[in-house]
Amino acid sequence: MLTEKPKIFAFAGVESTGKSNCAAYLAYSLHGKLIEEFARVYLEENSNQYKHEDFIKIAHGQAELEDQALRSANAGDILVFDTDYIVIYVWSLIVYGSVPDWIEQRILSYGPRVYFLMTPEVEWVRDGLREYPDLKIREAIHQTYIDTLQKFGCVYHIISGDNHSARQLEVLQIARSYLGQD
Repeated sequence: MLTEKPKIFAFAGVESTGKSNCAAYLAYSLHGKLIEEFARVYLEENSNQYKHEDFIKIAHGQAELEDQALRSANAGDILVFDTDYIVIYVWSLIVYGSVPDWIEQRILSYGPRVYFLMTPEVEWVRDGLREYPDLKIREAIHQTYIDTLQKFGCVYHIISGDNHSARQLEVLQIARSYLGQD
């Protein structure tokens, strides 16, 4: 007997583009489950001065959060990932210049999900963890996200504009269209 799988939405994009706030808004609006970003928790506890070993721990921690959310989901649940391995992939590429095969394999194992790729023109906010205030660098990283999502054949929507509330409403409208709630 076929069972309905959870509906999965995920956010991607360079830092300080409103991913976390938008993900929380979407999860709340759809009565879904928010799966927060492991990296933020890890770096807040262990400092922003991370090494490659920390990156590996973060990647594994993110995988565990994702796996736990999928294991505990019921048929038809709505899962909203603040981030997933697309972000881990781009982070590895930008910071280390390469991506280990196990990261690519994880992305290839994902079931269907819809991505919201946030553009970088919103104001960058310093929070002690963010590293890329320069808009030109942020735009280059944004292009890396586009290239990565296309490489893996992901379904994605680019969310742009400098108004965070408008971004949230656009994401909600798109998500509702996938859920047949438009």
